[in-house]
Amino acid sequence: MTGNKLNVDLSYGLKGSYTVEGAIIIPIFIVMLAIVMKMGLVLYNEMKADSSYEYATDMWLVDDFYNYQVLKEVVNEFYEIVYERKMTGSFMKLRCDEVKPLDEKILLKNNIPGFLPMEKCYVNNEGQYWYDISGVQSLEMRCQYNDIKLEFLEKLVVSICNKMELLENHLVSTESLVLDPQLIHIKGVNQDEEIYFTAYPAQMKTICNTFQHLMEYMLTKLDHSDVEAIHIAYGIYEKTINGNYSIADIRNAIIEERQKKVAEKPVEEVVAPISQPQVRVEEPKEQIKPTLYDKLRVYLLEQLDIRLPERKKQASVIEKPKKPDINRKWFKKEKRKENREKVDDTMLIHPSSEAAPEPIPRQIHPTVCLSDYREHPQGMLLYEGMENRSNIIIDKDCTRIGQGDEVDAVIGKDTISHFHAVINRENQEFYLEDLNSTNGTFVNNEVLAYKQKKQLKSNDIIRFADVKYRFV
Repeated sequence: MTGNKLNVDLSYGLKGSYTVEGAIIIPIFIVMLAIVMKMGLVLYNEMKADSSYEYATDMWLVDDFYNYQVLKEVVNEFYEIVYERKMTGSFMKLRCDEVKPLDEKILLKNNIPGFLPMEKCYVNNEGQYWYDISGVQSLEMRCQYNDIKLEFLEKLVVSICNKMELLENHLVSTESLVLDPQLIHIKGVNQDEEIYFTAYPAQMKTICNTFQHLMEYMLTKLDHSDVEAIHIAYGIYEKTINGNYSIADIRNAIIEERQKKVAEKPVEEVVAPISQPQVRVEEPKEQIKPTLYDKLRVYLLEQLDIRLPERKKQASVIEKPKKPDINRKWFKKEKRKENREKVDDTMLIHPSSEAAPEPIPRQIHPTVCLSDYREHPQGMLLYEGMENRSNIIIDKDCTRIGQGDEVDAVIGKDTISHFHAVINRENQEFYLEDLNSTNGTFVNNEVLAYKQKKQLKSNDIIRFADVKYRFV
């Protein structure tokens, strides 16, 4: 040791000189740094489970209209929506991690009207909520193919408020009401539509935030040709942004507007004219005086029991001419002359008073380039059955199949749903997707789950319920 220096011989053959303070402080610093890093990893793993909700919350809190496709992936990751189809129906499965025990118990025990039937199942020791979605369609699917009208928007807002009151009456938190378009389902069409909601006892977001995000989504799906619907929707959205509102106030405002429309609508009074009784005047019958022959006939019938032939009644119409004697020669000549006149009359062409219709000019269609057909290929479903049904030509990017009036290909049968299935054309390929039909869609006897896309190949056997087709 020279001075205050310490010669250190390293095990790797390296030599150096350190101070005593450096030899003590540096190892301690390295150990503390390792401890801090280890604690950081532990905390990161513990917080990773809750990060999905925080990430989803940050995605919800955007100022402008959000990109729903990106947000949908976040929601799917948060809820882990899985669809499964069985012989008993279609089901939607959600995982249940951190639930509210009391809300879960009440929801499982009570079948609240307007909510999807809910059951809890365990698969591989993991709890899942199973919701029966047989015969219903999601709001997302509805908005994908049809524009939203004002009547449906008002009905949706009123239904949300009513379902909140139902949950409160059953002592369930209103935060369990999920307002995601994928988890709101619709049954029926037009005036017979019924809205069903999903109750999720593990949801942590407030009902005001979820309602605001739903209104943002509905603004992008409204029919923008309806000025009144746009005005009302923006008014509701502004209230959600400003805060200090309640959904019940919005519902009451909608009901008051409906009542005003009914009151302002003029009632047309239809006054029926006073009908006077019509007196039927009978025409006097012509009285025929009895003749001497009639008196004699009555006398003989009464006294002598002798029956005379009945006298013919006086003809009130023009008497028919007597038939001529066909044996006479003059009659034969007249008959030949009459027939000759008829033949000559048929040979004449009489000019018609009406003008002849103008000839329709032939429509000349422009020639279509063959490359256009190659860019947009066509598919066909050939009917295979005994009911004499027509084939289905797939010449659109989106071809909906069902028995409703809004579909592109109509299959008129009771076993077919209103919106049964859809065939999408993507990159010169065709994909079949079931629209949660009641009796299912099959490809080569394989049933399709809800929102499951199946690529179609040549000679695939497609069956909509019990109606069979072949894809070519």
